[in-house]
Amino acid sequence: MELERKILEFALKMEKEARDFYLSAKDRVVNPSTKSLIDYLADWELSHCKFIEDQLNKIKSTGQWDIYAATEMDEETAQEILRKPWVEEELQTSLIADVSDISVLRMALSLERDFNNFYTKASQKIEHPDGKKVLNKLASWEAEHMRIIDAQIKEMHKDFMAEMGFEPF
Repeated sequence: MELERKILEFALKMEKEARDFYLSAKDRVVNPSTKSLIDYLADWELSHCKFIEDQLNKIKSTGQWDIYAATEMDEETAQEILRKPWVEEELQTSLIADVSDISVLRMALSLERDFNNFYTKASQKIEHPDGKKVLNKLASWEAEHMRIIDAQIKEMHKDFMAEMGFEPF
């Protein structure tokens, strides 16, 4: 269980750093829907930290994984957030101001992609089937974050290009 413990300790450190990034990035973004998304991402990372801490405690105390461990964010709330259209029809003063938002979201996308890759590779390195399930669950959460962030970036980019007169039609 030494490898599993190291994986989880590293994952916990990554998730805490991601939460810190989102909390600091929240002050740099302008678009209200981007601010809202960044808030949710910070909350998700906190729930990932709690989930990973629970896994570490379970492994240390029993030597077993807990595939049924609850996250701080209940499943119903998470599903509601995932259904939320991040591209909201809000009146904006200027999309040019949102260029920094796109940069923050690109950094967020890169972070989430790194996490997804880490959890996917880590699940392949361990033998315990429950450990694989837990790490694959984390990887799928990160993949969903990537999907949401990517959709927000694409919509903002499209709107920015239209405002600049670059749209083809």
